[in-house]
Amino acid sequence: MMYRSGIARLLFLFMSAVGLQAVEKGPRPNPLSSDPVTVSRFMEALELHQAGVGGDEDAVIQAQSILEELLVAAPDDVRVQAFLGNLYAMRARDAYLLGKMKWLRRSTSTLDKAVAAAPDDVTVRSVRAVNSYKLPKMCGRWDVAEEDFGVLLDWAESDPSRYSDSLLRFVYFHAGQFWGEEDDAKAQALFEQALAVPGDSVSDEEIREAMEEL
Repeated sequence: MMYRSGIARLLFLFMSAVGLQAVEKGPRPNPLSSDPVTVSRFMEALELHQAGVGGDEDAVIQAQSILEELLVAAPDDVRVQAFLGNLYAMRARDAYLLGKMKWLRRSTSTLDKAVAAAPDDVTVRSVRAVNSYKLPKMCGRWDVAEEDFGVLLDWAESDPSRYSDSLLRFVYFHAGQFWGEEDDAKAQALFEQALAVPGDSVSDEEIREAMEEL
């Protein structure tokens, strides 16, 4: 009985971190659909998503409901799917014990399906990259983050027209955060590239603070 209690406590402490900062402010992409009602609903969901990142559990549930509704109407919209996968990570953050594992599996599965369906979509790749490195390493998503950031940085060098300025700044910053775990020089260079790109997806202050922590 004590053994089971100890395992449950460890699981709770570990999974409490899941999805805590799954995706930060970031740029505001459009869905694949150009239908004005769909675009409006998607933007509403992204605002709720951001409130969820800040810890608002009700906002997470509301955003999930909107995106699931949009996905029923347009099951091939991988951007809706990617942000829904990220919301599932926040559901894992807010759930209790074994419920955390259920939502985490749903999150990673949804994100992986989105990338498999649209491997060249920079928005989808960036959502999965950040989600994957924000999870504890024992979730086994570190290699996924490394692959995604590698692809995203290759595109930034070979075809920067794929990106809006806000998304490019976001990718450089989070790639720097990711590689700051292992390679300070590479992280420093990525932060400098982030500062050189205009945009409000990550503030100059956030980037400079990250550089000071290297």
